[in-house]
Amino acid sequence: MLYSIIIATKNAEKYLERCLSSLFRQTWPDYEVILQDGLSTDDTLKIAGKYSGCLQCVSEADTGVYDAWNKALDRASGEWGIFLGADDFLVDGNVLANCRLHLKKLPPGITFAYGNVLHGENGKLNGVWARSLSFMYHYFLTNMGLPFPATFTRLEALKKARFDTSYQIAGDYDLAARLLTKDNAAYLPVHVTWMEKGGLSSRPEQRHAILEERRRVVRTRVVPKAGMLAEASLEYLAY
Repeated sequence: MLYSIIIATKNAEKYLERCLSSLFRQTWPDYEVILQDGLSTDDTLKIAGKYSGCLQCVSEADTGVYDAWNKALDRASGEWGIFLGADDFLVDGNVLANCRLHLKKLPPGITFAYGNVLHGENGKLNGVWARSLSFMYHYFLTNMGLPFPATFTRLEALKKARFDTSYQIAGDYDLAARLLTKDNAAYLPVHVTWMEKGGLSSRPEQRHAILEERRRVVRTRVVPKAGMLAEASLEYLAY
């Protein structure tokens, strides 16, 4: 079982040390860390250099986070991939080991396996996003139902699909909407990731852009699958 942990950075010196230290204290050893940097001008690369023997780091121009993720995918060799922001981190040292206990039991048809997200600010916990399969499918009708920083995706599927780089904020929603079926997602009862308040998608100045991108995903990807998503939500609710 090999994980590929992918991080896109640009001028991420504020939180990157916390993110990386959470990865390199994991008790499960079989993983790789791929850092794709967009030509940072602060101390991001200096921080990454402290872990140079433990991660792959490339710094080059990109057009945004989804372009960076696609570049990182070209170098990824794991079975399951997870994408973290530089301000995210794994909540404890046993996350990968605990997730493995569940992932190894999943059938090969599962593309997405997601756990819980803790969210907060400067170490203060605001809440936990723990979404049942029924709620996840229901929420997907209008927004990204998968908590992406806590979602493991089979890299075989990811490398075929790729992220649409015309998106700046909702590219993960678009990719998930393209790949999701009523029976290729699984819930992991594990607290996986801490997500720091104040990321790109939560900034007030990005509100209009993210609404427009979400509308585009709903119109082009979700509406054709609306019946399937609603049916899946009801079936999992009954189950």
